[in-house]
Amino acid sequence: MPRTSKALVIRGRIVGHARSADIHVERGVVTDVSPAGRCRPDIGSSNSYIGPTLFDIQVNGYGGVDLQSDTLSVEDLLELNARLNALGVSRWAPTLVTGPQERLEYGCRIIGQALLDRRLADAVPGIHLEGPYISPEDGPRGAHPKEYVRRPDIEAFDRCLTAAGGKILYTTVAPEIRGAIHFIRDVIERRVVVGLGHHAASADVIARAVDAGARLSTHLGNGLAPYIPRHANPIWAQLAEDRLTASLIPDLEHLPAPVLKAFVRAKGPERVVFTSDCVHLAGVEPGHYGFAGSPVEVKPSGRICLEGTELLAGSGLALLQGVVYAAYATDLTLEQAFACATTVPSRLLGLRNRSMQPRPRRKADFIVFDIDKTQPRWNAHIQAVFIKGERTA
Repeated sequence: MPRTSKALVIRGRIVGHARSADIHVERGVVTDVSPAGRCRPDIGSSNSYIGPTLFDIQVNGYGGVDLQSDTLSVEDLLELNARLNALGVSRWAPTLVTGPQERLEYGCRIIGQALLDRRLADAVPGIHLEGPYISPEDGPRGAHPKEYVRRPDIEAFDRCLTAAGGKILYTTVAPEIRGAIHFIRDVIERRVVVGLGHHAASADVIARAVDAGARLSTHLGNGLAPYIPRHANPIWAQLAEDRLTASLIPDLEHLPAPVLKAFVRAKGPERVVFTSDCVHLAGVEPGHYGFAGSPVEVKPSGRICLEGTELLAGSGLALLQGVVYAAYATDLTLEQAFACATTVPSRLLGLRNRSMQPRPRRKADFIVFDIDKTQPRWNAHIQAVFIKGERTA
């Protein structure tokens, strides 16, 4: 949507505040923030919420746009950015999963070219390379195609980094595979963040990987074998390691509500990042499809699984709904849940935080939404999104 010249009154509770406010916006700029008045607002109500726009660090695609496609184009990236903007995501990391080296380099090159466009450069700080240096074993490998999983190769990684114009933000590695610890050190030297994921590493190996510089557990609790030992498994060591921030998928499918609550309690809100892990099949009709070369099934519930299994193959949920689910299912306040999708990922990845509350003379940059608490789970409904003064929904 283009910037409107009409002055707007937007009403709602700014996340973290107890009372409703009226935000006056003219030509995309906040002109006043005051207690809610008696006038009829243009957007929102006293029951609405106003929260910061979100940072999603793991996006595989959305709404039919597949970042793993052999025909990915700059136009696809622009379309995907617009779709995410309409969902309240103003910053995101395109994720490329395990595949042939040529396809990874191609994806990196196209994304790197797309980032020459200022609209995308502001929204995309860099790529998440999820694999191909992950566990080859069924279970930890998840939906990643086995034939393209391989040992760490810094020269191959450098080819992707060059193709991306240096714009790889972080990469996910299985620390137990041969050469991984040395590879982690090499990647850190290139100022790329390392996450541990799709692995079955022991506590000792996890400690060595963290000593080498790893700082993230990628979608902790997923990318695992479906059955693991009670105590000697990769989850506990990562929960106990304070140097690791955990990214979590709060769709209540990847992590059931009690698990999500326990993980958040163990890590603390300052070491939790919420991400969607959304894929191009998000929002499509139930049926059989393909993802990253693997057959997948979209179930009537919206759950996306490897065909014939219950192993998840990405998420169909938008990040705002996940943030609201987290506030519903855990001890987090709504303000803390939003921080896990704004300020915490920015700090983890060494980026300037762009999450700011509405203030006079600032550009409008927030989500206006309602929460339906009458359902078994809280449901979020977007009324409007403003990003850098532009209304995107």
